[in-house]
Amino acid sequence: MQVLKSLPALKTRHALTGLALSLALLAQPAAASGATPEAVVETAVDRTLSALQDSHISDQEADEILKVIDVERVAQFTMGRHWRGMDEATQADFMTAFRSFARVQLREYLADFSEAEVEILRTVERKPGDAIVTTKVSGVDNKEHMVSWRVNDNNGWKVTDIEAMGLWFAIEQRAQFQAMLDNNGGDVSQLIEEIGSAT
Repeated sequence: MQVLKSLPALKTRHALTGLALSLALLAQPAAASGATPEAVVETAVDRTLSALQDSHISDQEADEILKVIDVERVAQFTMGRHWRGMDEATQADFMTAFRSFARVQLREYLADFSEAEVEILRTVERKPGDAIVTTKVSGVDNKEHMVSWRVNDNNGWKVTDIEAMGLWFAIEQRAQFQAMLDNNGGDVSQLIEEIGSAT
């Protein structure tokens, strides 16, 4: 199955990694009961196109996107073992900061696109209920890039991670947060302040 979609093209190599974050966030709620892995990815691309019709994402548009995102699941994973050690108030503060962080990522990376295309190439089933969908992004710095989507079937297919340029988003973000905690002596409050103040 091949699906070809037009999508704004990223201007820099760094921005393609941002695409992994942005599309991962957009894709989290994309599944519906009975959907195929390809349909979930196609929905994510369609949502991206819709948000980018004017090549700009306002705070209001970002907030509307975030209303349908499973931000809590992503946020908890990025904190790893630290999540269970956080009290409810700290978890709530982190969730608020992570939502702010996600909004900034959507604005920063999705708004920088110009003409490009996304094509679904193939799906490989790792095991029942676990598959990798590979897509090709063309028109990015005049090159072609492969972006892989990991999708799992849990009462409907959902994207659980996305890879671009060798980086899996959820895993990479978790490593970055861990590095920040290592550098600040494990101070979760400082991490919350840093990601929550991103603009």
